[in-house]
Amino acid sequence: MYLNQRVFIYFPQPGVMYTGEKSVEIRSGEITLRGWVVNEGSDEAVIYFGGNAERPEASIPDFKLIFDNQTVYLLNYRGYGESDGSPTEEGLYTDALSIYDHVSQNHEKVSVIGRSLGTGVATYLASQRGVDRLVLIEPFDSMVSVARAAYPFFPVKFLLKDRYDSVSRAGSITARTLIIMAGRDEIIPGWSTEGLISEFDQDILEVVVIEGATHNDIQNYPQYYSVLEEFVGSE
Repeated sequence: MYLNQRVFIYFPQPGVMYTGEKSVEIRSGEITLRGWVVNEGSDEAVIYFGGNAERPEASIPDFKLIFDNQTVYLLNYRGYGESDGSPTEEGLYTDALSIYDHVSQNHEKVSVIGRSLGTGVATYLASQRGVDRLVLIEPFDSMVSVARAAYPFFPVKFLLKDRYDSVSRAGSITARTLIIMAGRDEIIPGWSTEGLISEFDQDILEVVVIEGATHNDIQNYPQYYSVLEEFVGSE
């Protein structure tokens, strides 16, 4: 398990779905990240970091509609889709900074959305850069605590390489933040999300629970999109 632990964290989806949208490439050190840019020309931008087995391009039709006043960037993680490299925590953090630094050159405001695994990336980015608004969908406090609950007989605290310790960064985040929870999330324990919530400045935080939603079907609920549109798309 130690040698193959990243197989249990990252599930790269090969290839890409046809979208008809403009493709974009962003350099991150020695590798190239590939994805899409939607609704070009806005002063405001949204960067989206998806889940561990997610195709970000699947969200393009909905994001194009609800973020019609923002330019949306959906990049595949390294090792995902047609992006170069192999996924690691350090690598995804480096890529997040590279994406932000590229995007912020052309936009006055940059908001960040992360889902599941992507919340660890988004939280790191928001602690390092001047993010306008932050959305965390189905977030966890740290990979260590979630893994410890899933594998109680293994010393995961000492074995886990990629830790995504979002809870330690929450207190340094100053961006207005929205946390969206799935009411019937079977992947991320409620106590893990609550632990993360408790470390945020409560004056900048809003929490919404989509009742009835599970971890993998939250995008099927209309409230999910209305909340995103109201929080990110509003002035």
